[in-house]
Amino acid sequence: MSEENEQIDLLILLGTYKSFSEQLHNMKGRHSGIIKRKFNILHNHVRQYENSLDKTWLKDNGDIIEELSDAITDLVYMLRENVGRPNSDGRDNKKNDEGGQTQEGQPESNT
Repeated sequence: MSEENEQIDLLILLGTYKSFSEQLHNMKGRHSGIIKRKFNILHNHVRQYENSLDKTWLKDNGDIIEELSDAITDLVYMLRENVGRPNSDGRDNKKNDEGGQTQEGQPESNT
């Protein structure tokens, strides 16, 4: 993998992490016990990874990371708003927990 591709992947990873952190913050207080502990462990590991990166590189790329985070977060909120809304064919976007089927009992498509 080229260094440029590694840099792009790292920027996307850090943008995703920032967006993920915002989502975790929105869930604060909703979990307890082992699930809360697992969230905290994950959050701490990613923060340690971020702290191990070159500080100058992070500072130089801070604006890009922020833009990526904003775009990812906007996408998450857009998807969140559309859950439960009908598709163009009139079927609901929500999925049943059983067998990957929609609420109408139709198997989900893998397209």
